[in-house]
Amino acid sequence: MNKRKKYIKQKMVMLCAFILGILIAIYIKTLNPEKVYITLEEKKNLEHKIEIENKQIEKLRNIKLEYEKDLEAYEQRSLNEKSVKELMEYELSYLKDVTGESKVIGDGIIITIKDSENDLKENQNPNELIVHDIDILRIVNDLKKAGAIAISINGERLLTLSKIKCSGSTIKVNDTTYGQPFIIKAIGDLNTLKASVTSPQSYTNILQEVYGIYIKVEEKNDIIINSFKKYE
Repeated sequence: MNKRKKYIKQKMVMLCAFILGILIAIYIKTLNPEKVYITLEEKKNLEHKIEIENKQIEKLRNIKLEYEKDLEAYEQRSLNEKSVKELMEYELSYLKDVTGESKVIGDGIIITIKDSENDLKENQNPNELIVHDIDILRIVNDLKKAGAIAISINGERLLTLSKIKCSGSTIKVNDTTYGQPFIIKAIGDLNTLKASVTSPQSYTNILQEVYGIYIKVEEKNDIIINSFKKYE
């Protein structure tokens, strides 16, 4: 039992050190003396990278809180073998879910996204009618903020470090290319997830109302999102 508590404390210390390292790296990047002026595009890219880093930091903080809860539970529970086993099984199940190692089944939403079918207006940029990787990424980030337990794109399970990139009229997820329509599944609190992509202030609503991007949001029970291993 003491070894288990010591192991959890060591993991918390390592996690804190990792978070501190990320913060220091972000700070150092802003101190480049050779580049004082940046373009608007560079500014947007930098803001996007900072947003991603902040999400990673927030996720690590949440994991740290989970470890702290585990440690408190170990300290408060009796030392009988059954209690310890239950806690360890719960922790293992939770870690498998958040790291994409296990299949997740639950209530959530399904979002279908396609390029706009509107006619191109005079002097309008054609790219405004096309779904880009940044659009998918922004929607995914909104779902994560809303507490999504698991997310997939066209059946591909998203991991913490998954990359989403444009590839012509397709997008690449985890090095696999997918064509339209792009179907995003998210499992979590159904009402919260739906609000994150249907509220008037949501990025999804902007894509629909301003650019005419086709977006359909459906509620569904017992959604299945497989583990990262596609054959399972």
